Amino acid sequence: MDKYLITTVQNAITILRLFTKEQPEWNLSDISRAIDLSTSSTNRLLTTLVEHGYLQKNKKTKRYSLGFSILTLSGIIKTTMIIHREARPIMENLVQQLGHSVHLGILEGIDIVYLEKLETPHPVRLNSHIGKKNPAYCTGCGKIILAFQQKDAFKSTLAQIEAIGFQSFGKNTVKNSDELSVHLDKIRRQGYSVCVNEFHQGVSIGAPIYDYSGQVVAAVSVTGWESQIHVQDIPYLTGHVVEASKKISNRLGHYF
Repeated sequence: MDKYLITTVQNAITILRLFTKEQPEWNLSDISRAIDLSTSSTNRLLTTLVEHGYLQKNKKTKRYSLGFSILTLSGIIKTTMIIHREARPIMENLVQQLGHSVHLGILEGIDIVYLEKLETPHPVRLNSHIGKKNPAYCTGCGKIILAFQQKDAFKSTLAQIEAIGFQSFGKNTVKNSDELSVHLDKIRRQGYSVCVNEFHQGVSIGAPIYDYSGQVVAAVSVTGWESQIHVQDIPYLTGHVVEASKKISNRLGHYF
């Protein structure tokens, strides 16, 4: 990566860290001295941070303070922490009931990111862990969230997937947008997703987690290898996963 770009990013982060409860406002000259950078270079960084909403500038005093984009990021972090806190005890029960790995995932761009993964006492290695990103279009958690995205958000997500291309991971991975749309239509109708040999040679069953506003903000899934989860087991497992997703949604303020 360009050394200049790295330095610029580091300087921008240093600026943001200057703003504290004790000193919520700064002027240009004070910021320039604090980060040991010329006034002109500091001004360019401040202008960029203001344009993107991370800082705001008082036109009268010419002083800077944190902008609403910081609040948005803070809200995202707070939301994911709440989802994790409310979901974990229900996920623990699900592992005990079913004897399979359980995931909690959220959508980040075109990928599913796992906030939590709970294993059985004798786990079988899966290609997932907390913080791991996997393609949303071929995972149980990912497809359920894609299915319930708002139309404009889904259009944007699909365009990003198409730009990169559909990569084949398992023998049943969807190959194009039309095939994905058919899958997502079915998921919307039935209220859960079942992925068989899409991301790995196994089964992933996902169900949506709603927040108080009725939006799908996360998903919970049960996952196992083909040797662990057989076709005849899917209806039984699906019932438990859907029930768990409803319990988590209730704890987030959504009632069915």
